[in-house]
Amino acid sequence: MKILLTGASGFIGGHLLHALIKKFGNNAIIALTSNEIPDVECLIYESTSDFGLDKDCFDNITHVIHAGAFIPKDSKQANNIFSCSESIEYTKHLFSYDFKELIRFINVSTVDIYASSNEPISENSNIDSISLYGSSKLYCEKMAKAFSVQRENSYMNLRIGHVYGPGEEKYKKVVPIAIENILKDKPLELWGKGDDLRSFIYIEDVVDSIINSLESTVQNLDINIVSGKAISIHDLLYTIIDISGEMVEVKRIESNHEKRDLVFDNSLLLKTLLNKETDLIDGLTKEYDYMKAKYETDI
Repeated sequence: MKILLTGASGFIGGHLLHALIKKFGNNAIIALTSNEIPDVECLIYESTSDFGLDKDCFDNITHVIHAGAFIPKDSKQANNIFSCSESIEYTKHLFSYDFKELIRFINVSTVDIYASSNEPISENSNIDSISLYGSSKLYCEKMAKAFSVQRENSYMNLRIGHVYGPGEEKYKKVVPIAIENILKDKPLELWGKGDDLRSFIYIEDVVDSIINSLESTVQNLDINIVSGKAISIHDLLYTIIDISGEMVEVKRIESNHEKRDLVFDNSLLLKTLLNKETDLIDGLTKEYDYMKAKYETDI
């Protein structure tokens, strides 16, 4: 097996690279990246629309994990025309190579392709993205399917949900923001009632699912990599406070936003790629301990 990994320097990609090396060894992994990564073979590109690499450089690749793409850090970035279009160009250029030995193409996508729903979201739910980011990822999914049909290799579109865990602090997400405020002795903000439901999946579960997809007997599927357990934002914040053991003020801020729950049915995931999902309290404890150690080192 020879694996090409894109996005190895990102949140998910970084964890994935470490796990792939641990399982298959350094010699089995090639990272397609814009920056050199220590202790792994790298193919360096300067432009997402023209890698500037030899056309035969991927001839011995048997599996591709395409995790390299623009990931918005907030809702405003999710509609950035240039960034979302760049993801499409990157994927399109990747498909221009021959990949003579390719067996499976694993495309890391997003649950942001789905329409809002009052029912738990599954792979059969309506697709209607509310952002350019979701639309761009759906287009990449369709390219992955078309490419695999034309080249006669298998594919998997893995739609990643709301991921948490060590390393996510670079994004403006509720969990790392809450932990950071606790560590800095600042109050937490709760907008509105905080009764919106969210489903959070631990980073190690995501990585395990992606790695398992390399050799899974299931193929040519779209699978949601999500948690099947939901929690309100209110309960999430107070759970993090309990884990910290600190006395923390929670400031309630009035909000007129329309309640929107994001709840998922992950039965297909548990039947195919993941045996059991990490308990939320265990995962949050690991992230809190990680961020606390990092914060104490920095001060």
